[in-house]
Amino acid sequence: MRLLCAVLVTLLAACGGDTGGGSALPASEDRPLVADFEEVFRIGGIAAEGWDAFTEIVNMDFDADGRLYIRDEAGSSTRIVIVDGAGGLVAEFGRMGDGPGELRDVGHMVARPGGGAVIVDNGHRAYLLFGPGGSFERAIPFAIKGASETASAEAVRSARQGETLFLTRSPDARISGGEMSVETGDRTIYRMSFAEAGEAAAVPFAAGWEALPERQFTMESADPSDMFDALGDAFTYFVPSLLFDVLPGGGVAYSDSSAYAVKIQPASGDPVRVVGRPLHPEPVTESLRERTRARMTEAFESSVTGQVNGQSTDDLPPAVRAQVAAMMEEMVAGMRDAVANADFMPEVPLVRDLRTTWEGTIWVQRWGSDPMAQIDAQAALAAGAPEGDEVAAGWIDVLSPEGEYMGTLSLEDTPMPAAFGPGGLVAFVETDEFDVPTIILKRLPATVRLESGSPTGGAEGGGR
Repeated sequence: MRLLCAVLVTLLAACGGDTGGGSALPASEDRPLVADFEEVFRIGGIAAEGWDAFTEIVNMDFDADGRLYIRDEAGSSTRIVIVDGAGGLVAEFGRMGDGPGELRDVGHMVARPGGGAVIVDNGHRAYLLFGPGGSFERAIPFAIKGASETASAEAVRSARQGETLFLTRSPDARISGGEMSVETGDRTIYRMSFAEAGEAAAVPFAAGWEALPERQFTMESADPSDMFDALGDAFTYFVPSLLFDVLPGGGVAYSDSSAYAVKIQPASGDPVRVVGRPLHPEPVTESLRERTRARMTEAFESSVTGQVNGQSTDDLPPAVRAQVAAMMEEMVAGMRDAVANADFMPEVPLVRDLRTTWEGTIWVQRWGSDPMAQIDAQAALAAGAPEGDEVAAGWIDVLSPEGEYMGTLSLEDTPMPAAFGPGGLVAFVETDEFDVPTIILKRLPATVRLESGSPTGGAEGGGR
């Protein structure tokens, strides 16, 4: 059942293991930065009636000329809108279907630096390449070496130059022929080039610290309790995310532990350099464990609704309804046991998000001071709802390309940009009380755009 897969993938997102060794470093005062970003244009909003009437903005990305690529979702339909530096329409494309250039199940959209877009289409099991005007060029089949074809991409970034993508894999659960196949994913950043024809092989580029060894198993989908027995004690809370973004020259910056440790991998096989700040994660106490178990139990129970694949169980035949009810009861019992027996990391992760600018500056978003915000975000995901404003507290540290600390922005003043572009361009999405999105393009001030070699007042190192 679709619900069973969704619940299992959500649970897998909590899997982890022992900490990667968070650094117990002394606290350091923040150096405030002012978020006085110059507004360039805004499009969309409640008054829009034409091409700029957006429904749900899922991805945004820039090409090297500063054109903004927007992925808009409306129900089961996907469209891509390209706008120029003044907010004018360049192209609009996207048609659902099974034919060449048509979209089936879009997972991600990124811009090509030279113009055009790459669509990661899980339905076609291929990367769809479109030109600067929205014309379809070719489809490249998925080919991840050493990974099952059921594995989908969790995060995708386009390199600043050339035809290269970097991606990470997500947990995945699929039902076929009465059996469920489950993968817990891995902690590898893959690199993939479109320069050659044929399959685009995604090869390992950087290895993040493994919170838990990758697991894969198959079970009978008729018994939902099997999935909890199969995973055993794999559930762990406060697992640090593997976060990454691309750097000029073809490398990546990433965070993979509870500590404030940003790793810079210039090229595959090169030594990894670690930069950061002298901030240390707080320990996970027994009180925090108890609060976490209560919150996640509540979230999982509320995620089991009276619907199956969008249909109310009241509309099912009595025999089927009874079978579904028994299945749901077993599922809830399995969820309770999984949460009750869950393990915990010894420290609360510091880093929530990591992005880079086209000039190589690293933006590191830290979680707020309340560790339960991380559990609330996970609980919202388990309940099928997006993260709300209540988990938006925190800060954004700006590091130079050399890893020197430049200053800190408050999330009360600005959120993390949804996309970074050349020349200091950044794009944001705001929604009104009716959830109608407005896209706002801004330009970063010089104080936040310091490039390689600029004075910052000294470096602060850290890491595990």
